[in-house]
Amino acid sequence: MSYRTVEFCWLPDSKPQWEVLTHSRLEAARLWADLVVRHARIRSLQWNWPPKGRWEQWAKKRYPHLHSQSVQQIIGEFLEAVDSTRQKRQNGDEKAHYPWRQAHYRDVIYTNQAAKRDGNKLILPNGKAGKLVVHIPDGITLRGRIMEVRLAFNRVLIVCELPVVKIEEESPVAPPLPTPVIGVDLGVNTLIAATDGMTAVLVSGRELKATVQWRNKRLASLQKRQSTHKKRSRRHKRLQRRKYKMLEKARNRVRDATHKATRIIADAFPNAQVVVGKPFNDAAQKIGSRQAQQVSSACNRKIIQQLSYKLSGAIEVSEAYTSQTCPVCGTRHKCRRTYRCTLCSHTIPRDVVGALNIRRIGMTGAMMNGPDLPTTIKYQRPVKVFPKRTAVSSGGHPASSS
Repeated sequence: MSYRTVEFCWLPDSKPQWEVLTHSRLEAARLWADLVVRHARIRSLQWNWPPKGRWEQWAKKRYPHLHSQSVQQIIGEFLEAVDSTRQKRQNGDEKAHYPWRQAHYRDVIYTNQAAKRDGNKLILPNGKAGKLVVHIPDGITLRGRIMEVRLAFNRVLIVCELPVVKIEEESPVAPPLPTPVIGVDLGVNTLIAATDGMTAVLVSGRELKATVQWRNKRLASLQKRQSTHKKRSRRHKRLQRRKYKMLEKARNRVRDATHKATRIIADAFPNAQVVVGKPFNDAAQKIGSRQAQQVSSACNRKIIQQLSYKLSGAIEVSEAYTSQTCPVCGTRHKCRRTYRCTLCSHTIPRDVVGALNIRRIGMTGAMMNGPDLPTTIKYQRPVKVFPKRTAVSSGGHPASSS
């Protein structure tokens, strides 16, 4: 069974719809906060944690502005968070914390028993608060059966169950074509470095890095200004709306950049099997604060998912010392952006070295030395950079600076 998630932006278009959305999100946050308080109390008293059926019976008719299925889904998410935290603590992770935060608003979840589809509309019931009517934008097709709908501020996520296509046994099946294998090294300044052994493609990540830095600076500035105002005051809410708008803008920019970057790789190596290094967020604990922020903000998991979707799947391997080991002689030493081997005198971009070693690990299981290096290296940007405009005089010719 396969599933597909569809996401689009949506906000109510009338005051009654805004009231329904606000009441439902407030009620969902109140339910989550009540569960947090009761969980802390039960743990302090060392009582046995009740099962899900007891919690559903306890929450019955307590939250009139939510559908009963939405109440059960929120309770299920809370119990999953508690179980996962308990397992992490049993495995020795002392930093794992049980749910403790009590937000003012929370996303509302609807199951297939609650959400109804009427043409290009979604009908989302919210108990006594009323119903929300969500118009599905043109160009978005919901295939299969709707399994879950998650309603957030300015976003709607729909999980659809795709139908299974059965292949008749008598129909001849063509033999699979040989699939090329590419190695992919993910980074910050160079977002994606991919090679098939002969050609290497480097996609710049400086636009995405600048977007993340801009988001972090704006977020710190807005949070600093919010701290000087009373919570839920008029100015605090105004800054909160500005913060949501800024985060949505940054999210769209990051999504656009990652989509275009992975599309460049998919066009350069069509139908290739991807061997990629595992996300290196754990390495942020051993470097400086500024570099740690850049590494932890990298959207490597999202890039791996898109590469797996647009190509013939992705296999994750360990990328330890792949950018420090010469692919020709096996000499290991650290370099900056360009790898210069002191033994065999080869000069090649460091990200290409990492991608080539990752490819060999995926094919042979180890970093095997070999004389072959990529003969063609292409540098590309995921976002077009337009040249600066020059001043034009009244005669139609560029104005000279003299």
